[in-house]
Amino acid sequence: MRFAWLIFSQAIDKFSFAIERLFLLHGIEVQTEEIKEIVLTDNRRFYYTVKQVEITNILGAAVAVLGEYSITNSTGEVYKLYKTNEGNWYDVPDMNKGVNTSVLLALKFGIDKD
Repeated sequence: MRFAWLIFSQAIDKFSFAIERLFLLHGIEVQTEEIKEIVLTDNRRFYYTVKQVEITNILGAAVAVLGEYSITNSTGEVYKLYKTNEGNWYDVPDMNKGVNTSVLLALKFGIDKD
């Protein structure tokens, strides 16, 4: 079993190198995101990444740049939360329909605490 894992991990490394090389040849910047973990007080675990997104108005002009938090729970559900550079949370209407607001508040608190 260990031998199979070694072969698999080497194949993944070679594939990743080939993809990065392809992107570099075409002038595309490769960005990797760090995956962080949040553990709520009830021991539920969530994982998230952060990327910068630009919010535009109806005319297409940039209004703000926000940090977009893509959060995944253990069942694979994805939540999106947005935060300003000043540290304020920005709620996008209709983004997390059907999600308990107490969960979203706990996630925001967990991210701020980190």
